[in-house]
Amino acid sequence: RDPKGMYNKIDKACIAKAMPSFDWTSYWKVQGLDKVDGVDVSSPPFLEGLDALLKATKPETWRAYLMFHLASNTASLLPKRFEEASFKFLQGLTGQPEMEARWKRCVGHTDTALGDLVGQIFVKERFPGDSKTAAESYVHAISDAMADNLKSLPWMDATTKVKADEKRVKMSYQIGYPKTWRTYNFKVDRKTWGANAFAARKVAWARSLAKIGKPVDREDWDLSASTVNAYYNASLNNMMFPAGILQPPFYNVSFSIPVNLGAMGMVVGHELTHGFDDQGSQFDAVGNLTNWWQPETEKQFKGRTQCVIDQYNQYTVAGGAKVNGANTVGENIADIGGIKLALSAYRKLRAPAPDTVVADGFTEDQQFFLAFGQAWCAKARPDYEKLLANVDVHAPAKWRVNGALSATPEFAKAFRCKAGAKLAPAKQCVVW
Repeated sequence: RDPKGMYNKIDKACIAKAMPSFDWTSYWKVQGLDKVDGVDVSSPPFLEGLDALLKATKPETWRAYLMFHLASNTASLLPKRFEEASFKFLQGLTGQPEMEARWKRCVGHTDTALGDLVGQIFVKERFPGDSKTAAESYVHAISDAMADNLKSLPWMDATTKVKADEKRVKMSYQIGYPKTWRTYNFKVDRKTWGANAFAARKVAWARSLAKIGKPVDREDWDLSASTVNAYYNASLNNMMFPAGILQPPFYNVSFSIPVNLGAMGMVVGHELTHGFDDQGSQFDAVGNLTNWWQPETEKQFKGRTQCVIDQYNQYTVAGGAKVNGANTVGENIADIGGIKLALSAYRKLRAPAPDTVVADGFTEDQQFFLAFGQAWCAKARPDYEKLLANVDVHAPAKWRVNGALSATPEFAKAFRCKAGAKLAPAKQCVVW
């Protein structure tokens, strides 16, 4: 969780000096990087360590290691026995009882290779009419909520508030689908699955290489429209919400404002808050890695961040394993901030309404919080949950919901929780 430590641009000569036992000249040429002056190395000491391994390890060991990774990375393109062996390896880590259905695997591979073709069909079927316009209005409402929130923060000084709001204003977003759909210039043969997949990979790599040295295209999409995900890119100060995640239970143009804001609105608020979490806060309004904080405010921010770490360190998963509060802190800050922003936006949008709507006996506030909880409803195998506790930057779904709501006093009020209850603790950790 240290962006500054991850950005290390090193020229080729220094890379070769740090790892002289490797044939870098051939490597750069094969990768199409022979004309590039330098590259970003996330861990410079790794080069020296790997060079020592190259010298100390027998060639046959390296061959076995590389063959394993080659087979692992191409298992889906090889005969059935390779894919089955790859699944057994995964099964030992996650406890997954059986391989995903073949048709689902095929859909996933097709989306990876021809994402914009799949995306066009998906958008036509699942994101029609004014779905995009309505979703954009919610994004604007969430951004406005952040503006109001910044003004009222008691721990942030005026100078830093100006910088923070500048970042909010310049934060761009992409929603639903790209303005221009990508085209594909390779042939697809129904009888040669492996060749099709390799052709798609080759084209994707060439497309990435073509971007080097050119101005950043802020309209470019690196997710397909059908992808069920959303993210914030700190170096671009940009949020992305594909049509794939703008589906029930997160969003539908026909859903009520409390339901849409409780689910999809929280996702938008979550991604926006990432721009101000422990990592995003290190980037300025145009995506430069620089410190724009006044010292005392930065100290206050770090103290509040530690409070969130301590809160989530108390939570357990299957088998008694603990949630890693430090590893998940960015996501937890974003969850807590996201629900706060979404709640503020929903209430502001509904303020002019002459009457509130009670649905199935639930008030609008209750509908909002129920939509949030339902959006993250999940069931995980114990083995998989323990694995995620060690490696995932997200807390388990249960604690993403209950952790954020325990820091949201409006939830306790909506459901009449008694003071001191698990979701109404005396001490609440809120950064934004």
